[in-house]
Amino acid sequence: MPPSKVTGKAFDWAILRRIIGFAKPYQWQMIGTGFLAIVLGSLATLRPYLTREAVDSSIALDGMALNQWMTWLVISLLMEAVGQLIFTYSANDLGQRVIRDMRVRLFDKMLGFKQQFFDRTPVGKLVTRTVSDVETVSNIFSEGLLVIFGDVFKIVVMVSAMFFLFDPILVLICLSVMPLLYLATRWFQRSIKQAFIDVRNEVAALNTFVQERITGMKIVQLFTRESQEHANFKAINTRHKDANVRTIWYFSIFFPVIDMLSAVSIGLAIWYGGMQAAAGSDVTVGDLTAIIMFVSMLYRPLRQLADRFNTLQMGMVAGDRVLSLLDEENSAEVGGSTLIDELKGDIVLKDMHFSYNPGEPVLLGLNVHIKSGQTVAIVGATGSGKSTLVHLLMAFYRPTSGEILIDGLDLQTIELRSYRKQIALVQQDVFLFSDSVRNNVSMFEPIPDAEILEAAEAMGIDAFLHDLPEGLDYDVKERGGMLSTGQRQLLAFIRAYLTNPAVLILDEATSSIDSQAEQWIQKATKELTKGRTSIVVAHRLATILQADRILVMEKGQILESGNHAELIAKEGLYANLYQKQFKDQ
Repeated sequence: MPPSKVTGKAFDWAILRRIIGFAKPYQWQMIGTGFLAIVLGSLATLRPYLTREAVDSSIALDGMALNQWMTWLVISLLMEAVGQLIFTYSANDLGQRVIRDMRVRLFDKMLGFKQQFFDRTPVGKLVTRTVSDVETVSNIFSEGLLVIFGDVFKIVVMVSAMFFLFDPILVLICLSVMPLLYLATRWFQRSIKQAFIDVRNEVAALNTFVQERITGMKIVQLFTRESQEHANFKAINTRHKDANVRTIWYFSIFFPVIDMLSAVSIGLAIWYGGMQAAAGSDVTVGDLTAIIMFVSMLYRPLRQLADRFNTLQMGMVAGDRVLSLLDEENSAEVGGSTLIDELKGDIVLKDMHFSYNPGEPVLLGLNVHIKSGQTVAIVGATGSGKSTLVHLLMAFYRPTSGEILIDGLDLQTIELRSYRKQIALVQQDVFLFSDSVRNNVSMFEPIPDAEILEAAEAMGIDAFLHDLPEGLDYDVKERGGMLSTGQRQLLAFIRAYLTNPAVLILDEATSSIDSQAEQWIQKATKELTKGRTSIVVAHRLATILQADRILVMEKGQILESGNHAELIAKEGLYANLYQKQFKDQ
């Protein structure tokens, strides 16, 4: 997933239209909030007019008129306050509804991605897209688009009111600095967009670095990499700081320019209005007060427009990153439409080849027939292709060429959910959620405790559950950090047993465990493989001596096939591996 790049346009309507499309289910709320922005703009324009009349009434010593105008001024201010409260709540509520829907859609999209996508995309980037970037998109509605609409309407109404209420020449003199403001705004828009893209990219890089280093903290400490990682983290933070400082620099230039132009406009209004009054024209003190208020109020939304445009730019940059993830079509997991109600577990590999990268073959022309109900073991050195074969059988990847037939059907034609529901995978590195033992073995399905305990008892590992401090309620913490490797694998066996799979795959499930855990796992394996097709990827050959068939792999090929006795008699690769493991026994 490449980093975002500037499009060359200060404002990207295509991105904005797509983001607004997420608000379609709430279009009436959006329309109502926009109408309220119009009302607020109109009310704001009344303030200088009512102030002018009140000032002139005071100078004319007309107490009754002064009280009337002040009453109307207070009423308009109260209406503005109530309207602003409703507008702020509605705009923010709309933004939160949109990002809720966007997050759900984004997460659903990721649930359907191929495994290759997750192999090449750092987790930190995906977290940034789903959490931080989507949150930034909400500002388009709460602080950006609707507020900009209201401010633009307010500017149009105020300029129109100024020409209606005052001498047009006075108004034109006040607005004579507008071309300079336009040029400054265009420069700011174009400069700030790339700055915001840089900020979002650095945020993603920072999240990725922190997540990876915290997850791999044991490795960092084991290899005494603390000082190097400190330096790397400092460098990433410096880039993040520099990106933010660039945005601050642009704001530091732009906002003082607006304030200066506003002061010049007010000065011109006072100068020309004072000159007219001195010359005997009908310009009143109320007129000068009102024109100063109008100019101040006019530049306030103009200044805010730049700030709101900043918010809109940030939202569009973040939205572009989210939309690019939603547009990932090549990464979508594609299955067939054939449903399998009852999997028998007959598996055939026909001249199957596979490569993760073009020109770098991992599996070469595999031809295997695993009959329903058989227990087949796969052995071989690290890197021989054992785990890759498992991933292909789980349909995480597709063969580069050749076929995988399941009960006579090409795996690519089978609907994946119906297939995977009938397969269980137990890996060496078991992933557990930060939750209770109950939810981890049931995968959050409403399975009764009695059924979970019966499954553990059937495999002879119920004592393990009873030994836990809180039994099934025990919180295993993130990735099962409160449990040993063997304990995590025992939970994976219970999880697999509860699904009652037609096909069981054990991917080096007995590696890196203590002798007690191995005894429990041997019991669990014996019970779990009964009556179902079982594929056992093994490092310890002692665990597969009773397998119906053993496949010996090397460099992506199956070099030997047979049961234990047959392979020992061949005195080939398997016999050599066996002798190396048991030479000291």
